[in-house]
Amino acid sequence: MDPFNLIQQWFSGYPAGWERLLSMIGIEVHWIILQYVLGLSFLAVVAEAIWLRTGNDDWKRLSRTIAKGFVAVFAVGAATGTAAEFGLVLLWPNLTEAAGRYIYFPLYMEIFAFIMEAVFVYMYFYAEDKVSPKTHLIIGILAFIGAWYSGAMILSVNSFMQAPVNVIAHYDPMVGPSSWAPPDVLLFVPAQIAQAIDVHKLAAVGAKVISANPQQVTVTLPSGLVRVLMREAFAGKTVGQSTLAAVLRPEALKTLSSIPLKSVIDAIVANTVKNAGTYMITFLSKGYLATYVHALGAALTVSAFTLLGGYALRLLRTSRDDRDRGYFLKAIKFAAIVALVMIAIQGTGSGHAMGEAVAKFNPEKFAAMEATTTKITSIPAMFGMKQLVDQMMPLVAYGNPNAKLPSYDVIAPEYRPPLLIHYLYYTKIGLGVLLGLIGLLAVFYAFRGREWPRWALWIAVISPAIAQITSFLGWGVREMGRKPWAIYGIMDVQTELTINPPPAWQLMGVAAYLTIILVVLVLAVYWFLWRR
Repeated sequence: MDPFNLIQQWFSGYPAGWERLLSMIGIEVHWIILQYVLGLSFLAVVAEAIWLRTGNDDWKRLSRTIAKGFVAVFAVGAATGTAAEFGLVLLWPNLTEAAGRYIYFPLYMEIFAFIMEAVFVYMYFYAEDKVSPKTHLIIGILAFIGAWYSGAMILSVNSFMQAPVNVIAHYDPMVGPSSWAPPDVLLFVPAQIAQAIDVHKLAAVGAKVISANPQQVTVTLPSGLVRVLMREAFAGKTVGQSTLAAVLRPEALKTLSSIPLKSVIDAIVANTVKNAGTYMITFLSKGYLATYVHALGAALTVSAFTLLGGYALRLLRTSRDDRDRGYFLKAIKFAAIVALVMIAIQGTGSGHAMGEAVAKFNPEKFAAMEATTTKITSIPAMFGMKQLVDQMMPLVAYGNPNAKLPSYDVIAPEYRPPLLIHYLYYTKIGLGVLLGLIGLLAVFYAFRGREWPRWALWIAVISPAIAQITSFLGWGVREMGRKPWAIYGIMDVQTELTINPPPAWQLMGVAAYLTIILVVLVLAVYWFLWRR
């Protein structure tokens, strides 16, 4: 299967190809900008804290320059975030309705995070000469905390969609591929609904009763059945027209036949959320902490490499006797240290934790990432490293060299993510290693105490683009690998889609508009910071 066929598999092998493409562009454009709001705000505060401690005005100048950068992108980031949210509501309305009981609290709290972020970001920039240095530093700390607080809320929602706390993935790495089974969904069914269900019929479709009391019955349902019920509910079917009718007692079916299926599902969802914790359910999503730390790490990594590239470009454009040369070298040294530290943490810490979470809670995605199939030639095989990777990966993913990876070919076709993510994933890994080498190179020349060679400066100049592409691919793997699900184990892509999708030319027009905004923003920031 060649790369073109893999792209075609992702685009047309799953529903709503054009809508998914627009959402990908909209979210990625927002993330490209958001990384600087998360990362530059922190780096500005660190530089200012160093200035307060050392009294060296170069650090104050560096902090002010970094602050200019994140203030310039903040407003556009807010606008693209709003556009992304509107796109979610307009293109995927059933997703927001289905997940509303799960995600309303973090989204509600995100409003306060944004207010905090907006107030302190602009106070930090404009109030510098109106408050004491220590007060200004505190304002800066509150500004980046607001940004990180906002990110924590949004990422909890995304983590819930990737691996809900009440969805149980089935794969035993010590047994091997034969242990794979579709995920189950844990539900707390209110007693009045549970009494209408025939337990024997329920067991016949793969459901299991975990416990029962006068208030509710705890059951696990196969995700395939949940997906069908969700699709029927949003198609407007009644209980009598739905698959649920097959497991109801005859007398209960007569009573419930004309009731909308969505009303029954809503009651079950409400009770499930209540039991899991109305305010905590998204934060309990599997892999949330690793996701949050890894996303913050990506933002700091991209911001540090952008700082490195920007000052390397300034250094290339100055003569050896320029009075600002020492300041530029100091800024490059600061950026190089942060970049190397962050890329190391990303690769060996949070990135590893993310991989373990995927292997444990999304085995189907993990199988696609590692391309455990005969359908394509994997990247390790292309470079003659397949045997080495096959030996290492069980230890890396599961902590046991005798563990076995899930087989993509064993997974039922309707549960398989696109194999394209294998190439995206390993390209991301390769670029991450390259960034690590660039970080080492930058730190070497920063501490060497001599002039940088021009070739090394040019490598530093292109490093921000490499960092952004690496981050882009990371999100691509995460979101493409969620398919065919919108919410893993609960709702598929077809069900979340609006019944009135716009034509492809309108979707591409919006995508082009967002891309143009990004290009104009890059040019504006470049002029504002480096050309003046």
